[in-house]
Amino acid sequence: MEETINSESPTSWFQEAMKHGVILGIIHIVLFVILYYLVPSKLTGFSYVGAILVINFGYCIYQGIQYRNSIGGFMGYGEAFKYVLVILFINGLINTVFVFLFLFIEPSMPDVMAKSQLDTSVYWAAKFGAPEESLDQVREKFNPEDVTKRFTPLGLLTGIGFSLILYAIGSSIMSLFVRKIEPLDA
Repeated sequence: MEETINSESPTSWFQEAMKHGVILGIIHIVLFVILYYLVPSKLTGFSYVGAILVINFGYCIYQGIQYRNSIGGFMGYGEAFKYVLVILFINGLINTVFVFLFLFIEPSMPDVMAKSQLDTSVYWAAKFGAPEESLDQVREKFNPEDVTKRFTPLGLLTGIGFSLILYAIGSSIMSLFVRKIEPLDA
């Protein structure tokens, strides 16, 4: 019985997932800052949400497969789920802390986001052929305080809780791509 011993101590799955969560968080922060200062209207649009989903799915699946290969090429669904969930949670935590700190640098951010959301709502209503009276109703019924409340400390904490539900759903889907079950010997 021959056993190879690695001179380096292997990093745990949790450390690996945390490291990749930090990297994903940095990617999100860079994208957010660029869009915030260049085209803030894109931060509340479907294209931003779509881009974030593509980045999250692509990055998590890629890193999950890389990790799976580094531990022997096989990983069960539960292990893959935990790995991806930690990546997404660390990313979300970093982004929440960033937004909290960013509010000190840019206190007008909640108002910018509220205006962006109103503009996006009006844009899509017009794109689907809503008459001008309906567009006026959208403008009148829009309450910017609903958006700005999301950027209070309580709003940010609530956002983490809601995001955890979305992360769990996303992780359950991504894990299907990451897992690879070791074949049974015949």
